[in-house]
Amino acid sequence: MSEMIKSAAFALSLSLALVANGARAGVETTEAAKVPAGRYEVDPSHAQVAARVNHLGFSTTTVRFPKISGALTYDPAHPEAATVDVTIDTAALTSDWEARDKELRGPGFFNTAAFPQARFTARSLTMVDGHTARVMGELTLLGVTRPAEFAVDLIGSGKGMMGDGRIGLVARTKINRSDFGMKAFIPAVGDAVEIIVDAEFTRK
Repeated sequence: MSEMIKSAAFALSLSLALVANGARAGVETTEAAKVPAGRYEVDPSHAQVAARVNHLGFSTTTVRFPKISGALTYDPAHPEAATVDVTIDTAALTSDWEARDKELRGPGFFNTAAFPQARFTARSLTMVDGHTARVMGELTLLGVTRPAEFAVDLIGSGKGMMGDGRIGLVARTKINRSDFGMKAFIPAVGDAVEIIVDAEFTRK
């Protein structure tokens, strides 16, 4: 019984701590100029990449990549000096259809046995307005590196539930998969791929 009481007391204490911190949590600004400078790491529990491609002209198939790692640095006084280096575990892909996932991991598509990761590194950032930027860099997929430009929207900057500094971003780009050597089933499965990154980063 005493162990049950201790467990209950611990759970209550943890809940109260989370509530107390939660009162301070949330978005404090949506303006890039007010984001605290520093190095921010991907929160892997709140980050994913989605790739959307046309199927036979009838529908859009979405493939999700839920395992992301990496970091960015940002200083509102010098936004042009921002850096981004993000790695995606392509072997962790899911399209919510097991047979298709197996095909996508195979040599005709992501060939994850040989190339288990994709990577994006930024080389320049240009602010468009107070919360939007263009980030130019290099995307490496299937061992091929090509230029890529993302439109990035700052969703917000503030504190997480535990009081950690945090920013949320959505980044979008379009690529032709054939540019990276992924040509299987074109044109039945589209060449153009829309990529959407939805991620939170925590300040370290």
